[in-house]
Amino acid sequence: MPSSLVYWRILRDNRDFRRLYLARLVSFAGDWFLVVPLVGLVYETSDSPFMAAATVAIRALPPLLLSPVTGFVSDRFDRKMVLVVTDIIRAGLAISLLAASMFDGVWFPLTIAMLDGAGASFFYPASGAALPNVVSPRDLAPANVMMSSAWGAMAALGAALGGAVSVALSRDTAFIVNAVSFIVSAGLIASIRTPLQEATERFTVGFWTAIRDAVRYARENPRVGALLTSKATHSITSGGAVGIFAVISFVIFDAGDAGTGLFFGARGIGNLIGPIVAYRIVGRSLPKTLGSIGFAMSIWGASYLVVGIAPTLWLATLFVAIAHMGGGTEFTFSTYGLQELTADDIRGRLFALDFGLFTLASAISSIVIGGLAEVIAIRTLIVVLGIVSIVLGLAWARVTHHLWVGLPD
Repeated sequence: MPSSLVYWRILRDNRDFRRLYLARLVSFAGDWFLVVPLVGLVYETSDSPFMAAATVAIRALPPLLLSPVTGFVSDRFDRKMVLVVTDIIRAGLAISLLAASMFDGVWFPLTIAMLDGAGASFFYPASGAALPNVVSPRDLAPANVMMSSAWGAMAALGAALGGAVSVALSRDTAFIVNAVSFIVSAGLIASIRTPLQEATERFTVGFWTAIRDAVRYARENPRVGALLTSKATHSITSGGAVGIFAVISFVIFDAGDAGTGLFFGARGIGNLIGPIVAYRIVGRSLPKTLGSIGFAMSIWGASYLVVGIAPTLWLATLFVAIAHMGGGTEFTFSTYGLQELTADDIRGRLFALDFGLFTLASAISSIVIGGLAEVIAIRTLIVVLGIVSIVLGLAWARVTHHLWVGLPD
């Protein structure tokens, strides 16, 4: 059972990882300042659960469409440059939301949401592929736990504060904080000295050949192929559930942006705690780590069953947090598995494919569940999502069990 001191040791001794970690902390915190007020803005403007869910779906669409390009860019060009440029562009997009009041309807904020999703689609494969180049092999698993926990911690803090700032000050203030966070993140990443990829391994083949190589690699390596389905399988239900957080808050509990912020915050707390607890249980055992992914999905489903029948906002918030302990574990462990089982020169393309499949499932889930929320009672819908997630998680664990047998502990 790994000691929690390993996290402190990595931060203390590895300067470049520390800067990458801090950049993620700052960027994630600001990002959640964007999501809560943006979803609230769209919902209030349209008075439509479907449009609120569509905001999440639209942010998820570009990673799907751009995944061949973003993976190619991550493997072909300097990953540090990709990350810095992406941060700067997203800062400009956040600032542009200050002009939302000048336009009628929801088309302008939805357009910005889509462009912001495009920026994220470049950031994820580059940062995920870069991590094994910044830490030693023995530190890769705990470093992934820390990165996932950074997302969770800042989703909790950023979402809660984003909702509070929107109510107490203004949504524009939240948009400004988001822009500043991206600038700070870009500065931290620019100061990293360690190359974020192995220069000798960079490929020089053409775009389509590079994409075909990545698809063939996934097809010829069943373990990698299975891991590429993990996030997408979980997102069939989880993507849509997150998309109706605002609807749950406004319709069931009459809590407005503050309630939406609580739900996003609880989601973050779950993502913070879940991977840390799970890593202490499975340790450094790769078979146990990958074998627990399906069960983590089922924990999400069981918890959302309770959310669907919760009589109070606070009980629902508690079980959202527990649910996303499972969701955070699934995301972290599948990411770690891809980093362990793929080579550096193709890792960016596989991470882009992973992100594309994940966002495809999230987008479809958000649109379908947002549409169902228009005609089905919200509580009933949430209970159904929980049941489906339990079944999917147990099925994924059963189907993939044989793949992890024989992997080194």
